[in-house]
Amino acid sequence: MKHSIPLYIFCFLLLLMVSGTHHLQAQVQFPKNSKPKGAPIKTSVSVTLLTETTSSALYAQQWGRIFRDLKISVRTRRSVLDDKPSVEQNVRGTFREVRLVGVLDRNGEIHFPGHRFARRDLGKLKEWLNELKTYGAQGSPESKPVWGLSEKQFKTVFEALAEPAPANVQGLTLKAAITKLDLPQTLSVRFDVDAEKRLASDSQMTVKPDLKKLAKGTVLAIALKQYGLAFHPSRTPSGSLELAVSPWESKTAPWPIGWDLKNSRQKTAPRYFQLIPVELTNVPLRDVLLAASKASGIPMITDEYEIKKKNVDLDKIMVTIPNKRTTWGILIGNAIGRDGLTRKLVIDERGQPFIWITVFKPRLSPVTR
Repeated sequence: MKHSIPLYIFCFLLLLMVSGTHHLQAQVQFPKNSKPKGAPIKTSVSVTLLTETTSSALYAQQWGRIFRDLKISVRTRRSVLDDKPSVEQNVRGTFREVRLVGVLDRNGEIHFPGHRFARRDLGKLKEWLNELKTYGAQGSPESKPVWGLSEKQFKTVFEALAEPAPANVQGLTLKAAITKLDLPQTLSVRFDVDAEKRLASDSQMTVKPDLKKLAKGTVLAIALKQYGLAFHPSRTPSGSLELAVSPWESKTAPWPIGWDLKNSRQKTAPRYFQLIPVELTNVPLRDVLLAASKASGIPMITDEYEIKKKNVDLDKIMVTIPNKRTTWGILIGNAIGRDGLTRKLVIDERGQPFIWITVFKPRLSPVTR
């Protein structure tokens, strides 16, 4: 729901507002909503064992029997100067070939990149080979530090989500908002079962904040959070990428709503720290935030989901500030502090600053005796 600006706020803006708006056109296409399936292509795994010494021959025979029992093609040869462990793959049509090269040391252990197996580690070896058959050379996403993505894949996702939002999604339902974002077809959005249920219960809700200045990733994260949802990039068994949506509470590492600053606070948002003349008497907090956003050029966005859970009504909180000079940072901090809210200056994927206003949650320190 959009909010009109009362006369006193309008007059306030005439003195302070400096703003500009650019409207971009984009084609509308809603991403496919499908669940990930098993590996859609047939995968074979082959192993080459590099022996370091002649004493490794016995171990090579033993490992050869183990791999053959696991239905894995294996061959052995002496290591040469430029040989090193590797995991590579080649995809041809619907067939994927994963090629492993491991060094067999004098103690009978095999060294692969990031993995080492003794003969007693047969269970771990089977688990790793099954991951390779399902996900290919990159292995299971669960074993990767950044949402299961390689550096190249993360860069691809980040660059797509760093594009400016082509249209303002304010006032749209969530699905309509996702359509307006015009995400690439190679980055589909998938809602899990619990996310679908939550969305169905709030199907008529519309996106409240004005997000037109922000990047696609931040817009998507904020819009989802209003519905109590979050997303993270995910790699499917076929190697494709998607944005997986689930309830906020179930995400241990959601795509963040705002990133840490690259530069100092003053350099990132100088107008946020400039002194301005202010005098307000019983002005609703939501109107203050709207006016501050327009006048400072820095979006001030509220966490509607958490604020609603706390039973805080931004339209009923009245802000009074005597005639004085202050900064936007101090003004907003004083306006929200009494009601258990907090704010943070962050940037979107393009480096654009905004203020994220949410519920203050104190850190719990361990109990000492």
